[in-house]
Amino acid sequence: MTYGGVVASEHYLASTIAAEILREGGNAVDASVVASLSLSTLLPHLSGLGGDFFALVKKGKEIRFIDGSGPSPSELSRDELFRRGFNEMPERGPLSITVPGYLDALYLMWRLYGKIEWSDLVSRVVKLSKGGFPVSKSLSEAVKLNRDLLSSDEGSSSTYLTIGVPGSHHMFKGLTKALEIISEDPREFYEGEIAQKIVNYVRKKGGLLSMDDLSNYRAGEGSPISAHIWGGVAYEMPPPTQGITTLHMMMLTEELDSPRSWGRLRRLIKISERAYSIRDRYLTDPKFMKVDVKKLLHPSILEGGATESINDGDTTFFSVIDQDGMIVAGIQSIFYAFGSGITEPTYQITLNCRASSFSLKEDHINRLEPRKRTLHTLSSLIFELDDDWYVIGTSGGHYRPQIHWWLSTNIFKFGMDLRESIDFPRAYFDPSKRILVVEEGLEIGKSDIKIDVRSYPSRLGVAALTCLRKDGLKIGCADVRGDGGCSGI
Repeated sequence: MTYGGVVASEHYLASTIAAEILREGGNAVDASVVASLSLSTLLPHLSGLGGDFFALVKKGKEIRFIDGSGPSPSELSRDELFRRGFNEMPERGPLSITVPGYLDALYLMWRLYGKIEWSDLVSRVVKLSKGGFPVSKSLSEAVKLNRDLLSSDEGSSSTYLTIGVPGSHHMFKGLTKALEIISEDPREFYEGEIAQKIVNYVRKKGGLLSMDDLSNYRAGEGSPISAHIWGGVAYEMPPPTQGITTLHMMMLTEELDSPRSWGRLRRLIKISERAYSIRDRYLTDPKFMKVDVKKLLHPSILEGGATESINDGDTTFFSVIDQDGMIVAGIQSIFYAFGSGITEPTYQITLNCRASSFSLKEDHINRLEPRKRTLHTLSSLIFELDDDWYVIGTSGGHYRPQIHWWLSTNIFKFGMDLRESIDFPRAYFDPSKRILVVEEGLEIGKSDIKIDVRSYPSRLGVAALTCLRKDGLKIGCADVRGDGGCSGI
């Protein structure tokens, strides 16, 4: 707790370095640039320059949305995949890559709101990368679990397979060079030597990313979506994210049984089935949607239906609140651990596998088309209640709306403080496979669905929570399920 500023993220070093920016007079966006790039250096299995970035930025009474989702390559089509023998989207590999929107979105957010020079901010992360850092448990274990994937690509192999046990020293020399270049001009990532290296490597591997795809990319800015819920106002990220699914789950929830009860879990199952059926029926790139967001937020839309198969994903979330009450809820990802498994070796940039979320079904709203953004799992929740502002974010892939719902009901339905809420056992439900995943400590009743009980704490989403109270007090909490930490001034 502090009356100054606070940073909460999935790595203590990222939080510490970002808090130094606040201490030196930078604002929440300045600190977010440093936190974001530090996380991409320290936790490259979760996020990086080859991925996506989204943010909600609250300044004064206004909240804005930063959209760093990238489209599919212009040459990537259903016909091309069918020609290559695919009947469904590949989960990994060169054909799972979309245009990386991460860096341009981060740069756009800074151009709109930053105070400290971009080069000065990035230089802090260059220093971290050049000097090296202690390997986290999360990164070390991810390398072990994904050794076969990493070994199949020479760029990934040379970049990651030398990473040692937790606490051992490591540095990324190629990534350091990339950071030095983008500290002077971030567009070099999209139009210069870095872009050319990425394109050459991806196409050598059989991918379809082109220089035009990169050079034509620009991140976007817009408004969040919102709904009046539980006596307050919930703000989420609009399509192509699944933020609206979080709002639907909250809209479907009134009274709940006790926090550990089987009744609460049954409610999670019921409302997940309904909210995800709507998501899979309507959500994709807004340019391709057939029903607008206002209609999707009307209570009449909340009806049942079947859902597509969904998978977990890896992501990292951070939140910053500065001395003046400016808030950033930032989330970034390369989707699955180590994304596509394709890493450009010169600059050690691992590319995302976000295109794996497309469908190859002709009549599916989220079907693959050239230059289209897929339904995106990243989102963040800001909730205002009686002039207190709560920021909720987590990893969790397709299950993120459920974890947002779980954390928000902990706080607003059961009266838990932030620490209690984030430490409390949690669960999520796969509507397509009808599997309920539950951490130890929750009540399990009789059911016809499969129940997978995990030891506590598991990695059922690694969350971070912050709160700006109306009296000026800032509170931050990082999840025991990750390697995170909070830092305040």
